[in-house]
Amino acid sequence: MAIVHIPPQMQELTGGAAEVEAEGRNLRQLVAHLEAAFPGFRDRLTRGDSVAPGLAVSIDNVVTSRGLLAEVETDSVVHIIPAISGGS
Repeated sequence: MAIVHIPPQMQELTGGAAEVEAEGRNLRQLVAHLEAAFPGFRDRLTRGDSVAPGLAVSIDNVVTSRGLLAEVETDSVVHIIPAISGGS
């Protein structure tokens, strides 16, 4: 199963876990698996058929531009990355 790193602002969905395992051949299937295990996850991560604005997803250290169609391997490491704001 892929390892998914959960940002702090989404950890209330995973019972406080910063890292969970999920399966799927692409990001859409992985999100469906996470939704089944952690209801509400899909609504926080997606908008329709896209990754929600203000979030990015890195799969094996590459930020994907393929959205939910991005391929995920069984040994992939997935990071959900919230947008960074602020500064001057």
